[in-house]
Amino acid sequence: MSERKERLKDEYTEHHVQHGRYGFSYRGNERGPVFAAWIGTGKRVLDLGCRDGSLANYYASGNTVTGVDIDQHALSLASERLSITTVWLDLNHEQLPFDDGSFDVVVAGELLEHLVEPGFVADEAYRVLAPGGIFIGSVPNSFHWRSRLAFLRGHSIEDATHLHCFSRPQILQLLQRYKDVELVPVGGIGGGMLPIVPAWFSQPLVRNLPTLLANDFIFRATKRYDQS
Repeated sequence: MSERKERLKDEYTEHHVQHGRYGFSYRGNERGPVFAAWIGTGKRVLDLGCRDGSLANYYASGNTVTGVDIDQHALSLASERLSITTVWLDLNHEQLPFDDGSFDVVVAGELLEHLVEPGFVADEAYRVLAPGGIFIGSVPNSFHWRSRLAFLRGHSIEDATHLHCFSRPQILQLLQRYKDVELVPVGGIGGGMLPIVPAWFSQPLVRNLPTLLANDFIFRATKRYDQS
């Protein structure tokens, strides 16, 4: 276990350095405010895959946050930046080292697609949540039109560390144990070599055609009070 954990740590540290992931949060300006509004303040928050705290920065103030990640360097940055508790953990092979009902909120932002068994982590999140607590997070939409075109050309635009492709139905299936599941499609139209379509026009299109146009799906799900 130790050797495998060390190897995975080194792989992710190298990946984060090579791709400029420190100080960066994918669509953080869209996800961060939504997460912060859902979490509120005065909560015990477990942030899974927190990296250097770039996303947790939106909701750390006023809450007690525990950050978990495989990248120890990222954890040191998160601890220094936000003064949060951090835990070095391999979410692919280690159970969450927390008691049942320990947290009011569990966050998994851009994490589940990186895991061997995302369903196991979703169930672990359920276990450590207090009844009525919320599991919030986000996953990239693997069936965005850019991905479809790339596939037709024999290419992939998926991150090399992604182990799962998520669509809207697959996310709902993953969260079936929870109640009051809400999915919010986010993203815009254009960018790169294409002109950026103004948000006032693109956002209604993204909401109406999420599978085709959403870059990301944000989710919120509630743990049942009966814990079933």
